[in-house]
Amino acid sequence: MGTETQRAEKEAAANAGANPQMCPSCGVPLVAGMRFCRSCGYRLGEGMAEYVETVRFDRMTNMHGMGEGNQSLAGAQTTVISPVAPVSPQSLSPGRPRRKGRKKWLAFLLMFVLFVPLVAVGGGFLFRAIRDAAQRSVGFQPQRNEPRSFLGASDFGGADGAGAVIEQSMLGSPAERAGLLDGDTITKFDGKVINGEDTMRDVLSETPVGKTVEVVYLRDGETKTTQLTTISNKDYNSDAFMPKERGMLGIEDTERVAVEGTNIHGVRIGEVYPNRPADLFGIKRGDVVVEFDKKPVRTGEGFFGYINLAKPGSTVDIVVYREGQRITIPVKMGRRT
Repeated sequence: MGTETQRAEKEAAANAGANPQMCPSCGVPLVAGMRFCRSCGYRLGEGMAEYVETVRFDRMTNMHGMGEGNQSLAGAQTTVISPVAPVSPQSLSPGRPRRKGRKKWLAFLLMFVLFVPLVAVGGGFLFRAIRDAAQRSVGFQPQRNEPRSFLGASDFGGADGAGAVIEQSMLGSPAERAGLLDGDTITKFDGKVINGEDTMRDVLSETPVGKTVEVVYLRDGETKTTQLTTISNKDYNSDAFMPKERGMLGIEDTERVAVEGTNIHGVRIGEVYPNRPADLFGIKRGDVVVEFDKKPVRTGEGFFGYINLAKPGSTVDIVVYREGQRITIPVKMGRRT
């Protein structure tokens, strides 16, 4: 059988008019350019280019019966395999689905941007409605931001007995226009007894803006009465009354104390800075100041208010108590930087 196959291949090569190359292994004639022997599979070498023309014979499955009636190599059909162009990932991905996906993401984003604010606004309305209903059910009255009556005290302090102490009567305020001074203790306001600083604030919050009231107060142990017209707390501007240049004395850590042997209060000095006006003109730590430029000093906040209002370079008389003695000290004011 093998002899017949070899003879068939020799005849096919002869009919094709070729000069066949012989297989080194089995001796069968070969077609030029083949890389393997068709008979024994022997590797013949690298052969031709990467893509080699392939020769196909008719009726190769019946090679044993090849004879004169079979088609010769000259009539063999040939098929040329061309190189295939590389395929990019982009060419494998259809464009239309990607556009659809992108449109879906844009639609989702637009829905999110519109939906979240609507939910927030709607939720806010719902929350306020529930809160208001709950407050009404328990009789709660929400606090309104209405103007409050303003008296003109920077703050109130506690008194030794009943009443509220004015820490500082502010410039241009109703308190100053009514003659109230720093350290005055209000005992009655518009007919209501004042038992402390908290009571004073509560009474002010209940007083209508612009109402004229009677104020009963204590000053150095003496009871006095005055009339005061309140204003709105929004209508007072303290900066309008402050000078551009402020005075400086060079002290700190003051304390309101009762002056021994008298019925008045004063301000004890806790710290005197060296080489400042107070130190240079003889004011010492522990001195109790009772008067500044002919104005009574009864609170620390009021004392510093007088210092700020003093004109830099001017000379003021400061009255102090030192070891039971009343001393008047002229002081040339410095400039606050």
